[in-house]
Amino acid sequence: MNRENSKQLVKEVIGYFSELGELTSRSMFGGYGICQNAVMFGLVSEGKFYLRANDHLESIFINHGMSQFIYQRRGTPIPLRYYHVNKSIWKQRDIVQQFAIDALSSALVDMYEKQKQEQEDIRLKDLPNLNITIERMLRQIGIQTRQELVNSGALETYIKLRAFKHDIKPELLFSLAGAIEGCHVAVLPDLLRNRLAEQLRIYDQARHGGNISHVLLC
Repeated sequence: MNRENSKQLVKEVIGYFSELGELTSRSMFGGYGICQNAVMFGLVSEGKFYLRANDHLESIFINHGMSQFIYQRRGTPIPLRYYHVNKSIWKQRDIVQQFAIDALSSALVDMYEKQKQEQEDIRLKDLPNLNITIERMLRQIGIQTRQELVNSGALETYIKLRAFKHDIKPELLFSLAGAIEGCHVAVLPDLLRNRLAEQLRIYDQARHGGNISHVLLC
């Protein structure tokens, strides 16, 4: 099937699944990926339409006689988790629609899990407002990952850093909050900035009075 015919099949597929919302296509694996909001759940290649599978859907697709897509990369066959929607299944609109919904849902879940993992893998120095020096200090107080920083919170982390290194600047409190929120310190919401400043002030007052436990629980 030539490229023009493939483009026509892409249009037919997008129209067929119009109930899923606005769909687009992009070049992928020598054919065209079918996407919703940049999330790919289908593939048109060599005149055939394929749906993306996960562990659960893979067994279902195989039981329905759907064959796996084999991508030829420089002469090397690479099986991919896309399964051919053959003519007999294509005629069963309810089944195909449900398969497409399931494929899109699983693709969204996989994308979310991938993004979550990427966030967990990101180094502290690469977070907004932080650098290698701050990363080293954080590690010295037992904070190795972004999630550990989030769990500790800006105030508690700042207090630990200040106890470890007495000459750190108060602005670091807001830099830590921005790192947790994912924004530059300059655009940290005033409400959050003011709340943290007030909590720190109460903590310092309570510290001198010997009653600080309630502050970190706020």
